[in-house]
Amino acid sequence: MSGDRVSVKIQPKKGSEEAFFVEQDQQKLKELRQKAAAEATKKYCDEHRYHCFRCGTQSLAEIDEGNVKIDICVNENCGAVHLDPGELAEILKDQSALAAAKKAFLSVFKK
Repeated sequence: MSGDRVSVKIQPKKGSEEAFFVEQDQQKLKELRQKAAAEATKKYCDEHRYHCFRCGTQSLAEIDEGNVKIDICVNENCGAVHLDPGELAEILKDQSALAAAKKAFLSVFKK
């Protein structure tokens, strides 16, 4: 039993100067972690821009159809279509946009 470790953490009294600085440090740490996470996400997005999620190649082409931008992989072995959140609903709202998007998509594969 002499080999067991015991950890004791003493909490500062509420309203004390020490508690104020502990809370301030925790808030700064939280903000720094959020900033680091946002920067990491932005860096990842920048590094993987125009990469196909299916085949991994840097081969996405962007097609504008009205107010919707459709990303299509132009790799001949893939052809994946990438839609951002809400784009499918927007396309389905306007059936003419769906026909135009289909025509634009198929035109990529015509020789």
